[in-house]
Amino acid sequence: MSKNDDVEVSVVVPSYDHAPFVASAVRSALDQVGVSLEVIAIDDGSRDDSVARLREIEDHRLTVVRQENRGLSRTLNRGLELARGRLVKMLPSDDLLEPGALARQAALVRSEGLAVAFSRPTVVDAGGRPLADPAPQAWFDIDAGDSRSLLRALVPRNPLCAPGALFERALALAVGGFDPSLRVAQDYDLWLRLLARGRGRLQPERLVRVRWHGDNQSATADASTEEERAYALVGALVRTGLAWWVERFAPGGRPALAVALMQSGLREVRPFARALLVEERARGARLPGFPELAPLLDEAPELARPGDWGAPAGTRPADER
Repeated sequence: MSKNDDVEVSVVVPSYDHAPFVASAVRSALDQVGVSLEVIAIDDGSRDDSVARLREIEDHRLTVVRQENRGLSRTLNRGLELARGRLVKMLPSDDLLEPGALARQAALVRSEGLAVAFSRPTVVDAGGRPLADPAPQAWFDIDAGDSRSLLRALVPRNPLCAPGALFERALALAVGGFDPSLRVAQDYDLWLRLLARGRGRLQPERLVRVRWHGDNQSATADASTEEERAYALVGALVRTGLAWWVERFAPGGRPALAVALMQSGLREVRPFARALLVEERARGARLPGFPELAPLLDEAPELARPGDWGAPAGTRPADER
């Protein structure tokens, strides 16, 4: 493909030791119709025969890049740099695009002027069969259509499927791309940055199949993954300021945002929740009796006044979505 060809969508396939899956992932992208596309498969120093399998695919739209191991975030950033499409999809090498996925997402981005469109996934096992455990599927099946509800959903956790996203390349570069210091939460961090600068939407269609086979980096949370999630969320709160977030949580406002922060389970965001309630108290408001907020009483006894805590006020985040 010449550099002068018009490319609407660049599909970047980062791969590391995924020889059993990578060719299928690439073919699921090359089989897409209705959009002009390129596929950039970047092998991040695999020790198996992933590259040999990729080089068996003969298609002028495919570029295979081999590099020494740099880690996922740096590999994704290299994909952003190499991509020529206005829109980019990051497709992990063990996942698959459903037929017509790119055309449907690109059409939505064009028609609504979106910075990013998300879709729901179908979670399957290593062999592509429906997963017996319903929990991973339920994690992604949220009801959050527009930017405002997406941001509210992202405060307690990250329920968005990375390969389900199609986003503007220029904006991703403008907000700094994928943070190379993050090993797992680089997508969560980028969604928070993109949605602070542009509009997003979650499509209800299942446009990607995500393999859940036990080796997924994000399959389990540990201290390091929680630290990364906290880093991303605290960064988002600081960059825009709490007032910006309070507006996204209307009509519940400060209490609703404080509840969502406490639901995250991250100790790093507790000071923000406390500050929100202190400000609410200073405005003369009666604080709500949501159980998620009760732990803050031990840290901020000034919030507890007789007869002035316990009556629900505002709207809970879950009721707004």
